[in-house]
Amino acid sequence: MEDRKERDLENPFRRARETREKDGVSGLLTLLRREELLLEVSEEVERLCPKAFTANSKEVVDGTFFVCKGYTFKKEYLEMAAERGAVFYMAETDYKISLPRILVKDIRRATSLAARWFYHAPGEELFVTGITGTKGKTTTAYILKSILDAGTPGKTAIFSTMEVYTGKKSRISHLTTPEPAELQSYFREAKENGCSHVVMEVSSQAMKLSRVYGELFPIGIFLNVDEDHIGGKEHATLEEYVNCKISFLSQCDTVIVNKETRFFDQVMSGCAGRRTLLYGHDDSCDGVIRNLVSDASGSRFEFGFENQWYAFETSLVGRFNVENLAAAILAAFVMGISVGTIQEGIRSVHIPGRMALMEYNGIHIVVDYAHNYLSFLNVYQAVKETFSPKHIHSLFGSQGERSQVRRRDVGVLAEKYADYVYLTADDPGYEDVTEICMEIGKHITKPCRIIPDREEAVREALSAAEPGDVVILAGKGAEVTQRVRDKFVPYISDVKAAQRWIAEQKERTFS
Repeated sequence: MEDRKERDLENPFRRARETREKDGVSGLLTLLRREELLLEVSEEVERLCPKAFTANSKEVVDGTFFVCKGYTFKKEYLEMAAERGAVFYMAETDYKISLPRILVKDIRRATSLAARWFYHAPGEELFVTGITGTKGKTTTAYILKSILDAGTPGKTAIFSTMEVYTGKKSRISHLTTPEPAELQSYFREAKENGCSHVVMEVSSQAMKLSRVYGELFPIGIFLNVDEDHIGGKEHATLEEYVNCKISFLSQCDTVIVNKETRFFDQVMSGCAGRRTLLYGHDDSCDGVIRNLVSDASGSRFEFGFENQWYAFETSLVGRFNVENLAAAILAAFVMGISVGTIQEGIRSVHIPGRMALMEYNGIHIVVDYAHNYLSFLNVYQAVKETFSPKHIHSLFGSQGERSQVRRRDVGVLAEKYADYVYLTADDPGYEDVTEICMEIGKHITKPCRIIPDREEAVREALSAAEPGDVVILAGKGAEVTQRVRDKFVPYISDVKAAQRWIAEQKERTFS
């Protein structure tokens, strides 16, 4: 990656890991000045050497560098941090307490920069592939990890909607892209665990809130963009959402783009100055999909790259999954991975909670994380193409405190594609589950039941199905929590709820 080396020479972040020990906090101040973020600094700050870094006052220990940020930040959080041992703070506001401070113009950008500095810029020591898109980020991330694992097992970390895995340790993920302090600590942990690669999802919110500000990605993948995450605490407009997605591309050396994405011309403008490769079904693409066959057993297709054609087979089903595979395959070719390793990596790839297939007594069960228009559309179309079902039973909900447009969209699609609908809880947050379901139900005239308890809803949907039917359990996938108010409460997961139902049916049959 010679282009990356040349860009690194001009990158003000690349020396962050070298300046912390050599220059103390003055190295961070230099970086803040270069980015024109620094407003004011207490004289004593430069003599301090923090032992910890956090934006959470509950995590503060003696010697902590504390960051004041967040929509709901209050002065008492800083006072708590000071009582617990913070040695200085960084903020956009002078909170007038007896603690040294760094004042900055943009606390979110400054936080990412400070986190990189504190952890010695560990992302620069790893080959990090970033993936963005309205739909398919997690699937593509796990496909690429599976390919990398086939070549060098145990060397690839993954930061996804499902989990943060750093080579030896896996954590449940509550954010698609971690906050800066956590992100940099995960990079450092992955490096110390012997990882050479990281595959990570980069959300539009992460770009809006500068969580990956300053990171350089040798490869960036742009899957698609469609209307979602508009309103509430997310994006004010579709334009803002699209622009946040596209802004990620400026931080990548090589960009891999789906030629069929919406806003294609705008996306390509965002790739200016970057090596850009296209994938799709069009012969003009750099990576071409042809002769696709997908059924209940999996998918088979050919992929063309640099005037060569390669045959692939996989356990994943559906056109949209083959397109996710194509993005990962193209990234693997860019990395120089052999076709044999790629073929091995995708043959039996497992994506937690994505198009997980089960069958009992002629009833096909599809568990998927689908939660917005594009993801639901892909699942419905894949189910029709793969199974030709007698009836489709669709179970889903919609997250609280999220886009109202999403509730309309999932309802409209259920009306078009499903025969029976079961509306239930899906991370309601501070909203009432029944009210969320009623909003969705306004767009449905098909037989529709509201069952707030999700595991009960799964049982009802499966029990109502007959041989030849398909039951779609959408929204939670393999997730084992529900977000209720400000807590994450345990949930069995849709996968295990379905498996439990099947086990009970078999027990009844043989008892």
